[in-house]
Amino acid sequence: MYIRPQKKRKTNLWLVVFLIAAIGLSLYVYTLVEEEEIVTTVVPTPTPTRSAFSYVTEANGLYMQGEMDRAIDTYARALELTPEDVSIMVPLARLLILEERSVDAIELAERAVELAPESAPAHAVLCMAYDWAGYVTDAIEMGERAVALDPAYPEAHAYLAEAYIDANLWSEALESARRGVELGPNNVDARRDYGYVLEMVGDYWGALSEYERAVEINPNLAHIYIDMGRTYLYLVDTPSAIRSFERAVELAPNRAQALDWLGWTYRAIEEYGEAQRYLERAVAADPEYATAFGHLGHLFWERRNYESAIPNLEQAIDLAYRESRSETESFYVTVEWTEDVGAYPSLDVVMRGSFDWADAERTRRVATLAPQSAVGRWATASGEVVLNVTDGATTVRLEGMPALAPEQVYVGWLEGLRTLDDLPFNTGVLPVTGSGSLDVELLAEPVRGPRVEHFYTLGLCYYFMARCELAYPLFDAALLIYPENELALEGIRLCEESENATAP
Repeated sequence: MYIRPQKKRKTNLWLVVFLIAAIGLSLYVYTLVEEEEIVTTVVPTPTPTRSAFSYVTEANGLYMQGEMDRAIDTYARALELTPEDVSIMVPLARLLILEERSVDAIELAERAVELAPESAPAHAVLCMAYDWAGYVTDAIEMGERAVALDPAYPEAHAYLAEAYIDANLWSEALESARRGVELGPNNVDARRDYGYVLEMVGDYWGALSEYERAVEINPNLAHIYIDMGRTYLYLVDTPSAIRSFERAVELAPNRAQALDWLGWTYRAIEEYGEAQRYLERAVAADPEYATAFGHLGHLFWERRNYESAIPNLEQAIDLAYRESRSETESFYVTVEWTEDVGAYPSLDVVMRGSFDWADAERTRRVATLAPQSAVGRWATASGEVVLNVTDGATTVRLEGMPALAPEQVYVGWLEGLRTLDDLPFNTGVLPVTGSGSLDVELLAEPVRGPRVEHFYTLGLCYYFMARCELAYPLFDAALLIYPENELALEGIRLCEESENATAP
């Protein structure tokens, strides 16, 4: 077979050069990529950025569903996008109040007022925050300011009504609460606060009606079920009270107040196991809730578990002291005649200063003292008082105080703080030096605040533990609050009888 020889092609020199260069360039690029000297930029697929409005809308929905923690987090995300938006701060502060996060709520509400000094909602929610934290005087001031800024704002009247009734201003509270409902008949806070005012004045059926209307508006607010349960107890309907408290616990499993009410109600019907379970959950949920510690202590006392009752009752007393000291309004210095130093201050006030919080944790209150008059002997005097509300340690510093006549002395007074027998709390004689200065450490304790039954029950626990030396001061404290308290008197008699029986 004949095979034709192939025709020999001519070599294209430029093609060869091009291919060699292309291969070389590819190898070079590959090497750079391996050595990460070339970074490939990947453009992500564009996604829409969420707006603050969308977060607020979501938070509102979560709130209506009772998802309080998630609602708070979502409002916070909205606020991150618009950090000075007061319209977001107000509902967020309100939810923080309802979740018993008073320190955070006050800080946020105060910030809202600072940013919007003419905002009625900002002042109103600060009123609510102060009131729920126990600063009733401050709450009234903010509430009245909110009403003045916008007389048609329902929440301003509602929150002010609650503060009024907490200050025992009944007629003002009723008027303000009714006005809130008139302005906002479908406003859950207006309905709830009107119910609260009615409850406090003893109209329990009226209160229950308002609470039920509030629940119709929003069925997922734990604090309203607590209010309803408490009112049912006044009406001696224990089964309904338990159902209300159980619903509150269902909505807010870590709400100390709800757990405490449910536990204490179980104790009332002698279901002690359930009572202890819920009361222990209450003190674990809020280690600063004095009421729950008191209830748990009394439960242990009733079950004759004195070793467990003692620390709980002691904690209840200490926390009540702290709460009372937190409400101290001001410090002032008077000049007193030595022979007349007594339970009440003279009218001769020479120095005064109002207390403000010195730290975000609200553990210390500080008052800067200034002369009562800009002219006269005390015109150049100055001073400072630091009150630790946690343990009662009080530092008083004075400078430039003029010398007094031999029969006169200086005495300091903590306005808003009372002794156990309900007298103005004073420092005793302030030992100002000859140079007019003073730097002294005092103790603001005991003060009025703890319940009388905590004292005598704790005293009886110590009696049964054979520790009458610790029991006597507690019985004495109870008698200062209520001089004819039979259980305190009986405790003293028992201790004396025990000591006489063991005497040689």
